[in-house]
Parts: sequence; structure tokens; C-alpha cells
Amino acid sequence: MKILKSTFMVCMVFSSFNLFSQTGNILEIEEEGNFEIPSTNLKETYSLDISSLEFNSIDEAVEFFSEKNTDLIMFRPNADGTTATVFLQISKRPQWTASQWNNAISDINLFEQ
Repeated sequence: MKILKSTFMVCMVFSSFNLFSQTGNILEIEEEGNFEIPSTNLKETYSLDISSLEFNSIDEAVEFFSEKNTDLIMFRPNADGTTATVFLQISKRPQWTASQWNNAISDINLFEQ
């Protein structure tokens, strides 16, 4: 279990570094608990502002997002506690457009437990 936690923490650190290369690509959670990716320039990773979710700890954020992950969309909260990296598994659906990815994302509500 310690190895798993250590591995996850290393991934979080690298995800945080990835955040700095994504300036201008921060997605916002809408009032309904959903978010959308831009319809242009589809990318594999995006940064999502999660400050409105008000997590008490990084562990709480990790647990919350572990239940939101799907086969196509994965979340990794960053160490700063205010953002999460969203990974689209584009290799699994290379033909999908941003609209199709947004349809898949719409099934994930970040305000529902």
C-alpha cells in the first residue's frame, strides 16, 4: 500500500508540472457540476479548476476523483488542491471529436457523490 501511495504522489507531482505547460487551458466547473473541453485543438490533458469543491485534504480529493474516473476520462488532483489534471484517453477513441468527448464528459457530475 505504501508503494501505491508513493507512486501516486510521484504522479501527482508530475501532473503539477504538466499544469504549468497548460496555461490558458484551465477548464471551469459549471453550476450543474459538469465541465466542457473547448471545441478546438483537442488535447489529451486539461487542467480543471476544482477550488469550488473545497476539499479538506489532498487525500479527500484523491478519493473523490477515484470514483469519477472512467475508462475514457481520468482525473488526478494536483498537489496545489485547487486544480486537477483531466486525462482524455484519446488513443481509445482517436476518431472522436471534441463534441463526442464532451458527450462522454457530460455523464460525469462533479457535484454528485
